[in-house]
Amino acid sequence: MEFLKPIKYFDFEDCEEAKLGAVATITTGCQYAQFEWPDENLQPFTLIEKLVGDSIILGEQKYMRVSEREKKKFGFQHGDIIFTHNSSSSQLGNCVLYDLPHFVLHTKYLRIVANERVNSHFLLLMLTQLCLEGNIHRIAKQKGSVYYVSIEDLKRLKILVPTIEHQKQLLDFHIRA
Repeated sequence: MEFLKPIKYFDFEDCEEAKLGAVATITTGCQYAQFEWPDENLQPFTLIEKLVGDSIILGEQKYMRVSEREKKKFGFQHGDIIFTHNSSSSQLGNCVLYDLPHFVLHTKYLRIVANERVNSHFLLLMLTQLCLEGNIHRIAKQKGSVYYVSIEDLKRLKILVPTIEHQKQLLDFHIRA
C-alpha cells in the first residue's frame, strides 16, 4: 500500500487481510420514483447530486412516497461512506464520508457502513487506496461510457485490517502528513 510506506513503526505483515464484505455492509439506495412537484402523498427530500473531491453536493429537493420505516432504512447516518459505483471512468470509485448535519435520503450511490472491526475513516482511506491502485476499475464492467461495479464484486475486494488502535494511529499519522 503506497501511502502507508512512510509508517516504519508498524509492520503490515501482522495485519489480517479481509474481504470488504466481512468488515462492512454495502447497500443500494431507495429506488422509488422521484417527482419535481409536491403532492398530498409525497414528502420532500434532499438528495445528493454528486460528489466532488471530499465534498457532497446536494441537489434540488425532490418529492417521494417513502414510509417512516423506509426513511430510517434509507437515511444516511454520520460515518456512512458514500461510494460512486455507476458512473464515468473518472468518477468510478469516488467516495466520501457522510458528515452533514441534516437528513439526506440515500438514492443513487452505494452506502458502505463499517462494522466494529474497522474505523469508518480508516475504511474510507482503504477504499480510496483501492481506487488509486486501480482495483475498482479492474472489477468494473462497462456499458457504453458508463462503468459500474456490483456489490458482490466489491465485497470480494481485500483490504488490510489492523487492530482498531493501530487504525487510529495510522489515521493520526496520515492526517499529520
